[in-house]
Amino acid sequence: MIRNVIKMMFFLILSAKLSAQTADQRADKIQDATNTIFMSADKSYYKLNSASDNDPYGYGYWIQAHTLETLADAYQRTRNVVYKDRMKSIIAGIRKYNRYAAGTYRNDYYDDLEWLCLAAFNCYNATKDSEFLDAVHQIWDEIKTGYSNGAVSWKKGCSTPCKNSIANGPAIVIAVKLYQLEGDNSNLQMAKDIHAWMKANVLNDQGGIWDSPTNQDPDWQFSYNTGMFIAACLELNLVTGQQSYIEDGMKAADFMMNYRKYSGGAFYLNETGQGDGGLFKGIFAKWFIEFVRIGNIPQARKEHYLQIINYTADYAWNNAVSKSNYLTNYNWRKLPTESIDLSTQTSGLHLFESVASLNKVHVYQDINYAGFYSQLAPGNYTSAQLLSRGAPDNFITSLTVPAGYVVTVYENDNFTGASKTFTANTAWLADWNDRISSIKIEDTNPPVTNPLIIDSSVMNVFQNVNFTGYNVALDIGDYTLAQLQSKGITDNDISSFKISKGFKVTLYEGDNFTGQSKDFTSDTGLSSDWNDKTTSLRVQANGDTSLGDIIYQLQNRNSALNMEVSGSSMSTGGNIAQGTATAGDNQKFTFTHLGDGLYKIIAKHSGQSLNIDDYNTDNGTNVNQSPYNATANQQFVLVATGDGYYKIIPRISGKLVEVSNFSSANGANVQQWEDVNSQASGQWKLIKVESLGVETHNGITSLNLYPNPAQNTLFFNSDITGSQINIFSVLGSLVLKQSVDSDNSVDVSKLEIGIYFITIHKDGKEITKKFLKK
Repeated sequence: MIRNVIKMMFFLILSAKLSAQTADQRADKIQDATNTIFMSADKSYYKLNSASDNDPYGYGYWIQAHTLETLADAYQRTRNVVYKDRMKSIIAGIRKYNRYAAGTYRNDYYDDLEWLCLAAFNCYNATKDSEFLDAVHQIWDEIKTGYSNGAVSWKKGCSTPCKNSIANGPAIVIAVKLYQLEGDNSNLQMAKDIHAWMKANVLNDQGGIWDSPTNQDPDWQFSYNTGMFIAACLELNLVTGQQSYIEDGMKAADFMMNYRKYSGGAFYLNETGQGDGGLFKGIFAKWFIEFVRIGNIPQARKEHYLQIINYTADYAWNNAVSKSNYLTNYNWRKLPTESIDLSTQTSGLHLFESVASLNKVHVYQDINYAGFYSQLAPGNYTSAQLLSRGAPDNFITSLTVPAGYVVTVYENDNFTGASKTFTANTAWLADWNDRISSIKIEDTNPPVTNPLIIDSSVMNVFQNVNFTGYNVALDIGDYTLAQLQSKGITDNDISSFKISKGFKVTLYEGDNFTGQSKDFTSDTGLSSDWNDKTTSLRVQANGDTSLGDIIYQLQNRNSALNMEVSGSSMSTGGNIAQGTATAGDNQKFTFTHLGDGLYKIIAKHSGQSLNIDDYNTDNGTNVNQSPYNATANQQFVLVATGDGYYKIIPRISGKLVEVSNFSSANGANVQQWEDVNSQASGQWKLIKVESLGVETHNGITSLNLYPNPAQNTLFFNSDITGSQINIFSVLGSLVLKQSVDSDNSVDVSKLEIGIYFITIHKDGKEITKKFLKK
């Protein structure tokens, strides 16, 4: 009972606020996957879906615009120039391959023009590149040709009523942003008139937005219509100060809360299509989150909205994002099992990029949160550091501050001179306008022990010695200076770190793992000899390496009962519990060593892997069986206690596989829980049942690879022609799957340099070997 109360408190803390590191990490994963899987060969457009060939005319104008917009969000969040370069390439590709008029932004659909106009505006506010502002002006001039009688048409040359909601919400946002930038009152008046038209014609009593005045089908109350109406309300409030616009936005937001919220709090799970519809709920997520972050919303209402946003982000991540390739499914209730459209993937980008923005202070050049801006995570920023984040000296006029953050601004560089503290959004800094030269940002929210990090993040490095400043999560792997910098870690800037039990980090003074080095296996605030000295590092498992290729029974120290798959289930999701010792294969587990004391653990009777449910890191997460996918929730470090027992530590969480509630009962559940005090319920005796040899039809009992390291071709010392092989990266991702060639070899020439694990399957037997690709 006590544990259940603790678990609920833990969940409530996580629901209130997703940790900044988790949010950034998720956004990075989805961005990287989108670039890897969807980017065209010439880097000028994103492909239509994850299985497309390079067809420059099949990409989709408006979908391309949204993916472009997420690049601007990623650039603001990371200041990584790779995103800036991609923005330039993509907008050039839109012109180059425009089917309506090559070399232009022309389009026959006004809503498509508006999406690209918004994306170009976002890119301009991120980069200050005039190419994007020129695009805004060209596109806006074309959009205005569709404006009449207080509303914008959906398509050029409409002969039937076609003033749809989705052609008007975005137009308001563009018109207001142009008014803020250039002061043209005609744009502001146009925005007000369109809002009045929408409120009179498409906003219904429930707060939903009809598709058009002539289409009031409840099944056509799409999420993106609501999202863009909310966005329009926010923009008009910011420039007019009229709270009635915020009230209109909250009415639309509450339609979602009352009619489009499912599974405990996730929004718009009812929209499950691909194609154009795959983007709808991502657009809602982006603008709803912007509304909550900036809008003058009553605090209790804002907190409720934030809970829903963070719950949705967790829900979609756990249920809809593949952890093998980071594709996002169109149905946020389940993992993808088929080709994914760019629209669907971009929906995920909008969600996770926008959630990541919630844990940042935003500083703006102009009043009312307008103009060029920059996102700042907790930490200390000198003038030079602010400039590197896109905020020049004496630049800041307004700022937004997340709840619990304290922002101290200084008149001079290096935190000197007069100062002032801000703890809430401030639309105009008044006497501090254009006066700020350095900033300190502190997150004073209560710390969350073991924050929810769905990816395997076995280590977090911190800028400051007391686990403060920026922090970056790292998985198992080797990190050169360039790789650390790509994750936002500056050379010679690491002062402390936290590392999960069962893992170790080796710090190196020089790049490429050279110079003086030192190993660490626990949370450490670095002393003067290593503080601000690290240029490269390695993160590894740190377990017992001698346990592979053996079948064991696992006896719990607390209960003396054996781990088992309940009821000898053969099903995916079959539960793991403890039971009285038997000779049954459901109590036998094969250990395969993956390197450095990391193992996969396979139930002998079913051939399925021990599995931490739903990639979850929470205390109390269930352990079950599932087909092995080489993901972090299916890999475990084995750490000896020194007296004949072992801790089984999931790579995904760094916790313990243990029996729930210290139970000694037959059938008690097996779960994961933090290592509180080396609890006996989390210690297991490995009782050897049999050793495994690898036998081929030639009777050879060992299998070796050569040459190792290999450059182009990997050979086997035993004939395994026709066997199925899988090759995994050191991070557990499947990189190659094929049958062994007739010359008893595998082509590895296309693999990048690094360490890999190869698993060979033949005649019902399996062996895993490690090799180096040079």
